[in-house]
Amino acid sequence: MAPEVVRGEAYGPKVDIWSLGIMGLEMVEGEAPYQREARLRVSANPRHHSALLRVFLRCCLQADEDRRWSAQELLEVRKSKAAKGPAS
Repeated sequence: MAPEVVRGEAYGPKVDIWSLGIMGLEMVEGEAPYQREARLRVSANPRHHSALLRVFLRCCLQADEDRRWSAQELLEVRKSKAAKGPAS
């Protein structure tokens, strides 16, 4: 669940973007995130993934909903070879 859902706050369509990022991470890692985590934390920057995948995951898994990208913004990532994603 997206952090805002876990905290019981109001939420919008970007919760689905969080879920997309979690599913993507699960697909490449072979297991669901948090299986070995004691707290709500996701490593969206593993070095063994491509730069584009790291950008995608970083954009999806922003804990701050305002910084998390929309579906439209994510679609633009694949069109841009210079995708940099949100500031760290």
